[in-house]
Amino acid sequence: MTVTAKLVCSNCRWWHFHPTEGAEPESDQAVGYCRRFPPARRENGVGAWPITFGSDWCGEYAEKSEVSGRVLRSAAAAH
Repeated sequence: MTVTAKLVCSNCRWWHFHPTEGAEPESDQAVGYCRRFPPARRENGVGAWPITFGSDWCGEYAEKSEVSGRVLRSAAAAH
């Protein structure tokens, strides 16, 4: 039996949980910021990361260990 990661924001390397009253990071009510790309500039000139629920998924999902390993391999190859 293969264990697969749940491909949702709360399990993603790029998601940053924002504590809200009564919501744990793994709950459906969890809210956080997607930090995959730089903050988008709004019409009023203010930039911000998209706010998502922990149960959302956008297609840019990356496991925390997968990204960390890729960065470490890249740094080692540069030397």
